[in-house]
Amino acid sequence: MINSRLEPKSYVRLILSNLLAVLALAAPLRAQKQDLTLSLGGFVGQTRGFNSPTTGQVDISSDKNFGVNYGFRFLHSNAADLFGELEFVAIPNQGLTTANAVVAQNYASLYAAPGFRVKFSPGGRLSPWGAVGGGYALYEESVRLSNGEPTTNRFLNRGVFDFGGGLDYRLFRFIGLRAEVRDFYSANPKINVHLDSSTQHNVVASGGIVLHF
Repeated sequence: MINSRLEPKSYVRLILSNLLAVLALAAPLRAQKQDLTLSLGGFVGQTRGFNSPTTGQVDISSDKNFGVNYGFRFLHSNAADLFGELEFVAIPNQGLTTANAVVAQNYASLYAAPGFRVKFSPGGRLSPWGAVGGGYALYEESVRLSNGEPTTNRFLNRGVFDFGGGLDYRLFRFIGLRAEVRDFYSANPKINVHLDSSTQHNVVASGGIVLHF
């Protein structure tokens, strides 16, 4: 179990809670033109190769993720709705394991990506949708490396491109459910080794509650 001093959870949770508070307070009451989704899901683990200074690979563990999405409808038709959206996803603790190099013990991720969402069959009980966007990624490395040495320059800012899709199920007029999968495609986090590719896919699957306004 990770020592609390090494966990990069608190910083991400603080940012996410502040973003959620701002969105909840700022959303104007316009009937059925807006939605706010609170979601919980999982990050898909992956194995990445590295090539400097020695060859090998690092395993990035799976982890839970927390999400907040705010959408505003710009266009409406019986066939499809067009939304602008703000997508926020936090992954608090991705563990790193390797036998070949010294790496960070873990790292946290935060993605903030404005974009567009197309929702099909918006008047139906079930509505599939697709989304695309891009924005900002923040990676926070653990306090110490795998050999116990302290970490320097723990925070790294990156750009991110996100795309994905999902399915909305309307329970009542103002409340629904959402299932979705998104890929946050960004440059690599800083983990103290040079990976064999300059970019990585960060695939998250989640489900949550949708509030319609």
